[in-house]
Amino acid sequence: MTLKSRLIAGLSIAGLGYAVLAAATPALADPALKVVEHIAAGGEGGWDYASIDPVARKLYVTRGASIMSLDLDTGKPTLGVAATNRSHQVVPVNGGGLLITNGGDATVIIVDAKTGKVRVTTKVSAGPDAAILEPTTGLVLVMGHKSGSVDLIDPASGALAGSIPVGGTLEFAAADGKGKAFVNVEDKGELVAIDMKTRTVLGHYPMAGCEEPTGLAYLAPNNLLLAACGNGVAALVSPDTGAVVQTLKVGAGPDAAFYDDVRKLAYVPSGATGTLTVIAVEGQTARIVETLPTAKGARLGMVDPRTGKVYLPSARFAPPAAAGGWPTVVPGSFEILVVGQ
Repeated sequence: MTLKSRLIAGLSIAGLGYAVLAAATPALADPALKVVEHIAAGGEGGWDYASIDPVARKLYVTRGASIMSLDLDTGKPTLGVAATNRSHQVVPVNGGGLLITNGGDATVIIVDAKTGKVRVTTKVSAGPDAAILEPTTGLVLVMGHKSGSVDLIDPASGALAGSIPVGGTLEFAAADGKGKAFVNVEDKGELVAIDMKTRTVLGHYPMAGCEEPTGLAYLAPNNLLLAACGNGVAALVSPDTGAVVQTLKVGAGPDAAFYDDVRKLAYVPSGATGTLTVIAVEGQTARIVETLPTAKGARLGMVDPRTGKVYLPSARFAPPAAAGGWPTVVPGSFEILVVGQ
């Protein structure tokens, strides 16, 4: 994704907002979750993906020219952990290293998490964006948003270990832990399955009812994928056949999907309506447990597996400087919303 476009994607249709929400949200007498804290982080610029290191107890958020961290136990933010070049994703690696994708110069860097010092810089395909650690190979998969290729990075050395051509505009990816990886192709509305042992594409699967898929999560207990779709839908997809099993209406402007495998809950944050959809999946059937208000622009996030708290980056927005332009982030307004009980 491009940092600027995803920052405020869908805000122009935010007027649909709560009309969409009211039609899609089941009535709940006593919501189980709510925003329990607003952690002011400040700093300038936008943001992109959030990721969590459960061992170091850190939340990382890319901020374009740098990355920031949040101590999950104390709630203390730290800005400028490392300097970057239009960064998109942080992947904790090597017990103290951070692998960061840089869209500005098409590189992946590995930095020391404590000092921010760059250990290695590796040139990759155009538009490196989302990245995940694939557990069976130990490689980090980097999605080339512009190139349509998945680059493979050895996190021990930082070296490029190969590339898998997929085609299209690549968004987020997920791995099943059994040797398969999956990536959403935004411009084609499809899911692509990859065999990591042979490094080959197994299939391209159109996702009926899911337009411009972005976020993706693997739900291991159910052997299902959950995709966040740009048309305000969350799609459950079979990783074996690529068939869409079920779709659920969520808020406008969703951009992430993530799963708490301890509490068996999935989450889809929607930045245009400013809502978080909480989903429970039983067998092959999903239901919306709750839809709670968050903040406009809170389109990405991650869940802490230890506490079950959800962390959503957001900020306040000012009207565009010119008619038809982009809304702008109010300087110093960036914050992390914490959702819990």
